[in-house]
Parts: sequence; C-alpha cells; structure tokens
Amino acid sequence: MSIVFAFTISIFNNDYSVESSKGKLMKRMDNLYENIYKPENIMQAFDEVCRNMKNKKKVNAYKDFKCVYISRIYNDLKYKNYKVGPYNEFTIYEPKERKIVSQGIYDKIINHLVARYILMPALIPKLIKQNVASRENLGTRAGLGYHYRYMNLCKIKYGTFYILKFDISKFFASIDHEILKRKLERHIKDKDALKIVFDIIDSVDAGLRNSVL
Repeated sequence: MSIVFAFTISIFNNDYSVESSKGKLMKRMDNLYENIYKPENIMQAFDEVCRNMKNKKKVNAYKDFKCVYISRIYNDLKYKNYKVGPYNEFTIYEPKERKIVSQGIYDKIINHLVARYILMPALIPKLIKQNVASRENLGTRAGLGYHYRYMNLCKIKYGTFYILKFDISKFFASIDHEILKRKLERHIKDKDALKIVFDIIDSVDAGLRNSVL
C-alpha cells in the first residue's frame, strides 16, 4: 500500500482525541506544506524512490533527467499545480487474490514527500506505540515483541485465554472518504497540506487502493 494511505489508515483505525499520553491537548499541526517542495527534500525522495524501484530501465531514464524532474516537482508543489496521475491496476494471488495498483515514479516521489513531511509529523505522535505498521524502527519484529509480551501477561493473569484472529473483507475498498478526511482535519490545520492529502484520497472513486512502491 502507498505510504500516504498507510498513515491515513493508521489514523482511521486509531480514533483518539487530540491529546497526548500525558493528557495535554495536542495542537493541530500547521506550516507543513512548505516542507514538501524544499529542493533538498525532493532530491532525497527522488533517490529513495529510484533506489526501491524494480524497473531499473525506467529508473535510469528518470535519472538521466533528474534535474528536470526535480524542477518540475518543485514547481508543481510550490505553485499547487499537482494533479494525481493515473493508476496501473493488476491482480496478484499471494496468497489470496488482491487487486493492486501502481503509480509512476513522479507520483511516487510526491507520495513520499506528503507522507514524510505532512502525515508523519502530524499523525505519528497520536498513534499508540503498539501500532507498528509502516513506522521506522518498528514493523513486524516490534509487532511480534508485543505479541509475546502480551501472551505472557495473559498467561500470568488469566491462565487460559483466547485470541481472536480475523480479517476484514475488502477493508480498503470500504473506507468512507469523508469520515477519513474529517479525522485528518482533527490533526492537521494546514489547508494546503490537507488539500493535497485529500486529492490523493479522492483520486479513486470509493475506498482506498492497495498500491505498491
């Protein structure tokens, strides 16, 4: 799934008040948008996306015109002309059938910028520590650590206990855009930042799409 969708889903699943763990009211984040068009941030996102792309032929073509693309991204973001590009849709069967989408390098770079300089600063402080998905220095290993920790605690406290494991069918496709956007407005004050996030959310007719980097 794309980085932007990963973090918006995190806040969708964690419907908490805008208070810190210490009970203090946390202000909505402002002045976020300007960070996504700083040239040094664009260059870093460009390099990260190119490094993680499997299609090296396409990556090399982009690298040949790196300055041109960085300049174009800078202008599109600074002057608020960015339009979300089309999605390439396909199906995988690992282990179950899933519809996946992929975007071009240009959109992926902007996706990284939006996630790192808008969503991460605004949302990460609001997430519970057990929410380990798509977070630096956490992930599967941290999730397993919590799993074993809580299993041991339950054994000590209850002796016999049960774990419910389930999956929500078509979870992403069923997410209501308006509910998700209202939740984001509780944490982000910057109108320009909200607009680009909302444009990405609304780039599909309904729900959210699973996408690949």
